[in-house]
Amino acid sequence: MSYLLQFCGLSDPLQLFYLEQKSASSPSGSPTPGPIYGGFRPFQLDDLLGWALDTARGRSWDGEAIQRLVLDVWMERADVIRQWQLRLREEPAGRMLVAGIGTQRDWEFRCEQLLKA
Repeated sequence: MSYLLQFCGLSDPLQLFYLEQKSASSPSGSPTPGPIYGGFRPFQLDDLLGWALDTARGRSWDGEAIQRLVLDVWMERADVIRQWQLRLREEPAGRMLVAGIGTQRDWEFRCEQLLKA
């Protein structure tokens, strides 16, 4: 299975809470389709990796594949990550960088839901 990690933008905690609620488990306890979102301040590899691995355990994803994904993205997008880190320092203290992780189907589901809105 392939996974995708995206950096979505800067947000306040309330907006992140709304995103997280939309991607929470259903009443039956099974995960709802769609990516999982997390907020980071500061934006550091250790925090991103820990969140991604926790997400992988919660969704029964391949932890090694998730770890490789995060490390590969961190190395491949080093310039973009530095830009996000700089922008985050300029933002008010309550704002954070939002990232999302999911399978290809999770992201397709999210896009379909946006188009239905």
